[in-house]
Amino acid sequence: MKKLLLNIFATGLALASITTAQAQRYLTPVFPSASKTANVVYGNNYQVLTGTPVAVDLKMDVYQPSGASDPITERPLVIVLHTGSFLPPVVNGQPTGTKGDSTIVQACTDFARRGYVAAAVDYRLGWNPAATGAAGQDIRTGTLLNAVYRAILDAKACVRYFRKDVATNGNSFGIDTNKIILGGFGTGGYIALAYATLNNPAEMSLTKFLANTTNASYGFVAGQSYVNQAVLGDFEGYGGIAGYNNPNNSVGYTSNVQLVFNAGGAMGDSSWVEPGDAPMVNFHVVGDPFAPYGIGPVVVPTTGDFVVEVSGSQSVATLANADGNNNCMISAGFTDNLTTYAMANTGNLEGLYPFYTTPAQQAGPWEWYDSTVTVLTAQALGYPASAGTSAYTNSLLTNPDMSKAKAVAYIDTIMGYLNPRVVYCLGLTTGLNTVSNLTANVNIQPNPSADRTVITADKLAGDIRTIRVYDIIGNEVYSQEGINADRFTLERNGLQSGLYIVKMSFDKGEATGKVVFN
Repeated sequence: MKKLLLNIFATGLALASITTAQAQRYLTPVFPSASKTANVVYGNNYQVLTGTPVAVDLKMDVYQPSGASDPITERPLVIVLHTGSFLPPVVNGQPTGTKGDSTIVQACTDFARRGYVAAAVDYRLGWNPAATGAAGQDIRTGTLLNAVYRAILDAKACVRYFRKDVATNGNSFGIDTNKIILGGFGTGGYIALAYATLNNPAEMSLTKFLANTTNASYGFVAGQSYVNQAVLGDFEGYGGIAGYNNPNNSVGYTSNVQLVFNAGGAMGDSSWVEPGDAPMVNFHVVGDPFAPYGIGPVVVPTTGDFVVEVSGSQSVATLANADGNNNCMISAGFTDNLTTYAMANTGNLEGLYPFYTTPAQQAGPWEWYDSTVTVLTAQALGYPASAGTSAYTNSLLTNPDMSKAKAVAYIDTIMGYLNPRVVYCLGLTTGLNTVSNLTANVNIQPNPSADRTVITADKLAGDIRTIRVYDIIGNEVYSQEGINADRFTLERNGLQSGLYIVKMSFDKGEATGKVVFN
């Protein structure tokens, strides 16, 4: 399986070895390292792990580019949510479930080295997957939906925290509040998709989200939604009841995000997707036993008990494309190897990358973990060492050839497919921007073009010295030195149809433009 996987995303891996001079911000690593500010408190709210709500600080680790000087002072922000089935590691039968998971650290470091600010975010946990008997179904479904809702509120509080920090605290982390991406792995993917689409109380009142029985212990009322906004607060986390919700987490700032990504998650119901939702990029193991690729059930990982039917990545991508939410990706006309593979295996769905694995049933192949650490985690939580061993062994059942090399390879593929779409949909400039930006002084026409386009610089820019052309994932496909004129005709010369980035240098600075060859 590894050999096949490596062949599929060889282009993505090659990007990591591109020299600094050729590297493209946001697409490839342009910084030697990433620095981390640990345990930043972005909010406080009530968590329910054992039946009694307890106020907890909500924390995140913030990763920033380091190791090289950088003129950019406001960077796109990527907020990354971890997996874990809404329970602590080991308790959930897994080694994973915190912002310190190896996958989350790797992804945030990769984002930061590409020029983003990345936040690894913890959120509130707690539901009852072990409920049995006649009321067990109601308790499992209801407590899980409440856990998802609390996590959405936490993610929104995190986004608002950053916007408040920019407005009132001098922008501590140097972010651009108009360019925020939210994503997650596993359980975090569920949260990200719900964040992007769940915005109407009626969407929580579908038949499958209504309690079948009245249960005072959990606050369920037969015939009413499991999620009671009068108790937990509205979609921004405002209101609710004291002791169950803290509504004072960066009040008054918008929680809008510009793009979401999901790796191995699903959505509560396909009807949640509507025109105008943020663009969505999805990654999914087709044979994932816990999150359906299409429409199917969510089950308790440790018991197999049914919880609720959901819509997986294939369904989400189909609807996002049909509703026009992914038009920014469709119009880009990506032609790189990763896109070609994805299109061939999804029926030409944009924003969906499927993973076919051997064995077919796998979950979280981008994860890796250590048996000793898992045992120590179990003991720190007051459980015997055997509980840690069991959690580690159970996870290997659905990730049988788990290793760091395998996991990093999958993460590299995710980066290679995701980041060009972020760049295009958010209008990011991929050049290093170390000199004056003269983009406004350059005209590229006709654009789109069938065979050639003319690049013209005005008097303020002066003569064009060099031109370099990159495909959308950062590969240099053409260059011309010693132009020394204010006008240059760029010939197509066999380039495939699609979007290309044109980087021009002048004596006084640089310019970056886009050209589309039909």
